[in-house]
Amino acid sequence: MCMNNEFKHLQAAHCENGVTTNLLRSAGAEQLTEPLSFGIGSGLFYVQLPFLKINNGPAIAFRTMPGLIFKRTCNALGIPVARKKFTSQEAGKRYLDECLDAGRAVGAQVGVYYLTYFPKEYRFHFNAHNMIVFGKEEDKYMISDPVMETVTSLTDYELQRVRFAKGAFAPRGQIYYPKEKRS
Repeated sequence: MCMNNEFKHLQAAHCENGVTTNLLRSAGAEQLTEPLSFGIGSGLFYVQLPFLKINNGPAIAFRTMPGLIFKRTCNALGIPVARKKFTSQEAGKRYLDECLDAGRAVGAQVGVYYLTYFPKEYRFHFNAHNMIVFGKEEDKYMISDPVMETVTSLTDYELQRVRFAKGAFAPRGQIYYPKEKRS
């Protein structure tokens, strides 16, 4: 069993802003808010990609690519970042467990289609969702999904399934975290 007892879940309007705020607050940037993370991370823009079809229409977005808000916010604050993707699920699980054993909460890019705690009407093939994994109790990983009101958990199988979802923007088990705490 490994648990980061210092981690505090805060609900947010958007996943990556919330993950950025929650991870950096747990690393000592206690004055950070979700709107500030979004602004510092330059999260708003518009793009239309007619060559990439989603639900038979052109892909459009009003936010940056997954991971850029966290990266840009950390860069602006001078916080070094660790980010890792994996070619094998076994290596991804092993690295995640090592981080948790060290008491480190980590951000994870995941697909939402198989998130069992999401209402069925919110599940679709979208691989750019972000959550925090902050502990493990037996076969359950403790999850802070900032768009949810409270913390939840996923089994090892469920977490692997969303971390290694297939399709556009496949997460490939990606996890990220601030390398050090702010004093």
